Amino acid sequence: MENLPDLVDAQTSVQPTQQVSGIEAFADVKRLIVIAAHPDDLEVVCGGTIALLADQGVEIISVNCTLGDIGTQERELARQALATTRLAEAEAAAGLLGIKSVYNLGHHDGELLPDLELRAQIARLYRLTQADTLLTFDPFWTGQVHPDHHAAGQAAIDAYMPSKMPLYHPEQLAEPGAELGRIERVFLFSTDRAPDIYVDISAVQSRKFAACVAHKSQFLQGEEGLDWLRAMDTEIGAAIGTAAGEAFKTLRVW
Repeated sequence: MENLPDLVDAQTSVQPTQQVSGIEAFADVKRLIVIAAHPDDLEVVCGGTIALLADQGVEIISVNCTLGDIGTQERELARQALATTRLAEAEAAAGLLGIKSVYNLGHHDGELLPDLELRAQIARLYRLTQADTLLTFDPFWTGQVHPDHHAAGQAAIDAYMPSKMPLYHPEQLAEPGAELGRIERVFLFSTDRAPDIYVDISAVQSRKFAACVAHKSQFLQGEEGLDWLRAMDTEIGAAIGTAAGEAFKTLRVW
């Protein structure tokens, strides 16, 4: 998870200050696409919620924009070797959470930009997967200090409208199964901007941690190295009177 303090500060500083929803906020979701920056982002910030939704029959599509190819302190490790490892780890973690499909857009870790190329790549996946709901980083939170996190969230939102327009990259619509994008709702994670959804993940937290630990290159100490994540989940859960939780913000779209 390329920048742990960034996520910890965001998730643990939030407290409900308005009427909030729980897992029922996702009641109408049939096909959810998660746009993240690195191969372990999803597991850390929303792995519990993803497990709950998968158990309810929601089809989950995981998209990682980068290869995660600088996420190590080993100076002698080749970037391509690390990328290969992280792609395999993402597949293993997906199996534990019930994720149906995992995509990687192939960008280099630490170099992601919310440019026209990335926007088009994401719009193409909206069209191919026909996802009805998007879950991604909050790019508008000023504390989002990791540039890859900001870029992934920004590009995911920027792709929302063009994907619905037939003259935008019409060659994409010629691909088998592709139709105009149909994202209807957008939820943001890694935010402290008045989250309005708090999900109780107590029943599936062990699966979330197992999925995190599947990223062995990132969590070398296994669950023993996840005390910071346990504390984050505990603090969010305490805000709604549960043992563990995850928080999200609704982005209103039309």
